[in-house]
Amino acid sequence: MMLLTALMVLPLGVAASIYLEEFAPKNRWTDLIEVNISNLAAVPSIVYGILGLAIFINFAKFPQSSPLVGALVLTLMTLPTIIIATRAAIRAVPPSIRDAALGVGASKMQTVFHHVLPLAAPGILTGTILGLASALGETAPLLLIGMVAFVANYPAGPLEGGMLDPASALPVQVYSWASRSDPAFIERSAGAIIVLLAFLLVMNIIAILLRRRFERRW
Repeated sequence: MMLLTALMVLPLGVAASIYLEEFAPKNRWTDLIEVNISNLAAVPSIVYGILGLAIFINFAKFPQSSPLVGALVLTLMTLPTIIIATRAAIRAVPPSIRDAALGVGASKMQTVFHHVLPLAAPGILTGTILGLASALGETAPLLLIGMVAFVANYPAGPLEGGMLDPASALPVQVYSWASRSDPAFIERSAGAIIVLLAFLLVMNIIAILLRRRFERRW
């Protein structure tokens, strides 16, 4: 589910950020879009669960409790954060880089993709990983699309259509186990929390390493 989320949110977020920051004309429509993106970043996650339930399950008729629906909901929820972080990274590139590239004959497209985007890559990757790390622990939107249901069999692999099989998510399992009265499930929920924290720690370490590896000081 998180792999699907990353594959969907990274191209969409980066493409939208490049267009808004470098190519979009400055008018009322772009101002309205920017305000809405900022507002969507502050919307509670459970609202995205309701939206996913209405659009992807009730309207589009996708299978309930499938990783595909969960990935689509998490993509909608993470996209504003990725766009804001990517735009900040692009804006941090000095204007002299753009002026120098345009001065030697590069087109606007070449300037963005050959100079601005590589220099903004550390901030883009860091913002993307941190956004995915926050989405990794979301429970409320996944509860609304049915991922709390009991799963009798393991889902198939991604290449075998497993993205449409009923499945659960680690935060939802923690919620399910912690809400049971049997003491054995308390131990299971504690173990699942440790695994979830380990994933979050690894993702944050990767974000720090990427920033230190590619960061350039001006």
